[in-house]
Amino acid sequence: MKLELEVTGGFTGKAGKQLIRIDTDQLGPDVAAQLHRDLEQLPEDTWGQSFLSPHPKPWDFLHELRVVEDGRDRSVRFHLNLGPPALSRIAEQLKEIHSSGDSDAPA
Repeated sequence: MKLELEVTGGFTGKAGKQLIRIDTDQLGPDVAAQLHRDLEQLPEDTWGQSFLSPHPKPWDFLHELRVVEDGRDRSVRFHLNLGPPALSRIAEQLKEIHSSGDSDAPA
């Protein structure tokens, strides 16, 4: 499974975009299994939706999560702590993996 998290907005706007690409086949089995479990917790109707703050502050970064698995390409846009709780957990996990140097995206 391939995951992509694009984070934009906040103080830097689109110029400060962060793009994280993760292939779960390249992760340790425990980390990959946790991501799979969190993704399974998302209701099917989450995909294609937006969970955005009606009045975002400069520190409310926009997250777009894309998942490609078995030929399916799904995405969801959200601010942290809006929408299903698993969304924020997944975003934080992907950021942690990226910061630890275990992803295939440039820093």
